[in-house]
This record gives sequence, structure tokens and C-alpha cells, in this order.
Amino acid sequence: MTSANTAGNTANTGNSVNTAGSAADSNAGNNAQNSAKQAISIRLMEEKDYPQVQKILQTGMDTGEATFEENAPEAWEDFMRHRLPELSFVAIDTDPAAAAAAGLGEEGEKILGWITATSASHRDVFDGVLEDSIYVHKDAAGKGVAGSLLDRLLKDAAEQGHWAMHSSIFPENEGSVRLHVSRGFEEVGVFHCMSHMNYGPKKGTWRHNMVMEKILEGGPAWKYYQENLERSDDGNAEGSAEKSE
Repeated sequence: MTSANTAGNTANTGNSVNTAGSAADSNAGNNAQNSAKQAISIRLMEEKDYPQVQKILQTGMDTGEATFEENAPEAWEDFMRHRLPELSFVAIDTDPAAAAAAGLGEEGEKILGWITATSASHRDVFDGVLEDSIYVHKDAAGKGVAGSLLDRLLKDAAEQGHWAMHSSIFPENEGSVRLHVSRGFEEVGVFHCMSHMNYGPKKGTWRHNMVMEKILEGGPAWKYYQENLERSDDGNAEGSAEKSE
């Protein structure tokens, strides 16, 4: 399931069964309108990043609005088991004082958020279809970090030959929904009663997942999708004209 989450806010958990809770900014994806956009650099995630990545993930999980799962994996290997290393990124605070202020030392880097992709299916024929998972540190909420991470993931995924990105989101996670809509995702539908919440404010309830998708611009399916979308739009317009007559 996927979603945009901000640590403490969530996005997607990166598999079709979980949605990360807060992740995307509550201003979801409105980077261009954000007057306090965070200065960051984005790079591939490394094992050394996991203590901070894990903490951000757990903070999002603790909201009860990020995912069905309650606890972040203890080990890096477990966290990365289904994630694609070449499509796993962290956003780093470029302020030299940020790491020191966070107790990470002069050579440390403060991670403000992360994003990963997993395969949406175990079947080889669908290996171009991915699902995203985004979590952002509470200090970076509303500062465009989630949007910047999602932009990087979409760009690199298309360049690597993938053709679609999916996201599975709790419908109540409005920030994540707005973030994905701002990047061209469309709602496909809702899976009902996907799983039972065992913790958090909605403990004891069955929860639904909204499924969103984006055909990747520049990916191998993009041209076909655009051509057929245009034909579909033309057909709908003609049908409406006939009815009005």
C-alpha cells in the first residue's frame, strides 16, 4: 500500500495492504505555494540511515493513521526485504547546524523524510508496476519534503523502465491523498475491510484502503496511455453531444 506520510504525518507504507499515515504534508503537495519550503538534498538510502528512518517510520505508525502494522522492523534487512534499493531515497537537511542540533555530530546528516518503492505484484509480468511509501519527519511537515521525495521517485522509476506507480491510502489520510493528486495520481477505487486495526485510535475497527495510480510520464506505457486517453475523451465528448441533440 502506498501513501504519503510525514513522520508524525503519514503517507504510504509501500505495500498494498498498508498506508502510511501522515506522511505527506498536511498541505499535501502544494510545494509551489509553500513559502517555507525546506532546503534539502535527496540521495539513495543507505543502511547507516536506518536508525533515523526507523524512528520516522515508528512515529508515523504511532498515529494509527499510517498503516495497519504497529511496529517498525528492528533490522535493516527486514525493512528492505521487499523494497527496491535503487528506488529508496532519503531527504537530508542541508543546514550544517541541523545534524549537530539533533545530536548527530559534525559529520552526521539529519534525515527529514524518506520514500521507497516496492513491486505491486510478485508476478514478473507486472514488474513495471510499483507502490510508494513516504514518511516525513514532524520538523519538516508542510515544507515540501514529501512532494520533493515523490517527484524524485516518479522520475527515477520512469527512467528505470517502470510504467506505473500505485498508492494505497487510508481515505481519512487527506494529506496523502492531496499530495498524490498534486502529482497526477487518480483514484481507482476503494478496497473495503482490508484489515482489522489492532492499535491506535481506531483499534477494533475494520478499515478501507483507497487505491490511487499514476502512469509514469516518460515510462514505456506513457505514449500509449496518452493516445488512448485522448481517444477516450473524444469519444465521451461525442457521446455527450449526441445526447444533448
